[in-house]
Amino acid sequence: MSRKKFAALLCACAASMALFLMAGCSSNAAEETATDDTAKETAAAEATEGIEDPTPENPITVTDGEVRYLAEVNEVFFTESTRHGVVFKDGSNGEKSILRGLGDEKEFYQAMLDAGFTPGDNLVAEDMKAPEGEGKAVEGDKLNITVKWEGQEEIPFQDIVKCTEGDYVSDYRFGGNLESAKQNNTGCVVCLDSCATGITSDATWVTGTTNNKPDLFYGNGDVLPSDGTRVIVTFRPAE
Repeated sequence: MSRKKFAALLCACAASMALFLMAGCSSNAAEETATDDTAKETAAAEATEGIEDPTPENPITVTDGEVRYLAEVNEVFFTESTRHGVVFKDGSNGEKSILRGLGDEKEFYQAMLDAGFTPGDNLVAEDMKAPEGEGKAVEGDKLNITVKWEGQEEIPFQDIVKCTEGDYVSDYRFGGNLESAKQNNTGCVVCLDSCATGITSDATWVTGTTNNKPDLFYGNGDVLPSDGTRVIVTFRPAE
């Protein structure tokens, strides 16, 4: 083989090798980019979730704009009326609610503040004695409250409440009422009509509603699971 042909052959091999290496680098870069994109998507998803479900050891969990609260079903109120949706088990009303709460209501109040909610604090004890037609509606940030349990995805809190007056549109608010909660130690986390002690309550029904209509609310046994089943109640801003 002449020197010219040998030199030409070497140049061709070098060019082929360069092309091969360039292709390999391009492929590796694409794979690294894809891996980086996947990692970013995973991190974004984790940031969106941003909160763990509560446990008996940690019954209240919180992140920006969301609080989760652990409770359990009390089937007594499938057949008995109540004005209480969720009450901490150690409060004086601990056995008077559809859901028996496992977290202290004062700690729940603080969790709501930590999540960024603003309380209304517009009601006083005297408002609870209002005659029919003269009650006041609770104020505060408007809430979207949901419930879930094992085997059941989130449903509106209202779905677990049965009203003798038929369907209605709830308007849950962060009423606040910390000082009253400290004074009375009722344990009230969610009241079904506007309340001067409950940390949250429903502005759809003004103060005095259940005094004048004591048989208005029941737990919905057609929706809720069996007695003692643990459920997670989630509080988010209403859209």
